[in-house]
Amino acid sequence: QPDVTEFAKKYKLTCNIDDFFLEAHVKLRPVDFPSEGFFIAGLAHAPKNLEETVSQSLAAAGRAGTLLSSEKLTVSGVISKHNRDICMSCLACFRACPFGSPFIDEDGMVSHNEVKCTGCGICAGVCPAKAFQVNYFKDDQIKAMIDSVTAID
Repeated sequence: QPDVTEFAKKYKLTCNIDDFFLEAHVKLRPVDFPSEGFFIAGLAHAPKNLEETVSQSLAAAGRAGTLLSSEKLTVSGVISKHNRDICMSCLACFRACPFGSPFIDEDGMVSHNEVKCTGCGICAGVCPAKAFQVNYFKDDQIKAMIDSVTAID
């Protein structure tokens, strides 16, 4: 379905191999897309009966209503920061980011569009030069979290 693929790319929405849209999290955010402000319902999500479609549509409308009823919108401060000074422009981040946040600028170097960034950390994970760091999730902080969970008393 070329129109689904084109629509998904245009709005940074995720699809499965059958070209149905994927939710952010099956249990925690079942009608939300990973891209904020987009909601999923009905047969765009998966084949389902009428009752499931109506139920999911009401849930999506409720989520949209909650968002629209707020006077102020807050966004997460968790995004990736890019250090051009140590970036090798290997394009690993460019290829890996599902949201199109890293891009090639007029100098031929990798730059980073923080507006498109969702803070998923994929760019930081694939960068061999460690030019990307996710706010509030520095390497030493993640190591401390792992150490605290795996510590043997």
